[in-house]
Amino acid sequence: LIQTNCAINSGNSGGPLINQYGQVIGINTLKMQDYYTSVEGLGFAIPTNTAKEIIDELIAHGYIKGRPAIGIRGNNLSEAQAKYYKVPQGMAVFYINPKSDAYTKGLQVNDIITKAQGQDVKSSDDINKIKEQYVAGDDFTVTVYRAGKYYDITFKLMDEAELSINEENPFAP
Repeated sequence: LIQTNCAINSGNSGGPLINQYGQVIGINTLKMQDYYTSVEGLGFAIPTNTAKEIIDELIAHGYIKGRPAIGIRGNNLSEAQAKYYKVPQGMAVFYINPKSDAYTKGLQVNDIITKAQGQDVKSSDDINKIKEQYVAGDDFTVTVYRAGKYYDITFKLMDEAELSINEENPFAP
């Protein structure tokens, strides 16, 4: 991020950060403010060079291509919930996009994902951190708990944009 002392007005997040030559050098993202005195003066912007690749993708395709996706939605099982239901802690799957390879390879609703690529999974954040190290088209293996047994399921990560465009249930949480 670029740190700036230029005033960023409320609601101007996403506006340009311009240098002395009139060139856009960043996209304003957030500002620091003392809410007691309304004093401002410290802001942060995403450098234009960092955003350029994404901007070019949006212009060319209308969406970002190649972001890895499994095509699932799930709920995190806390340690207390896992103990109560006598299941392992992980992410319980409640929706699988039927166009995803995970669906084709046998991942099921109510499966509890406990590992991804051999690493422990306690939440959707864990699985997302692991998944973001890969690209669409890569093989991805999860270990799931289903009806008292563990299973390894390997599938290809999909392009997030393709799954979102084709998603059957866009209103599911």
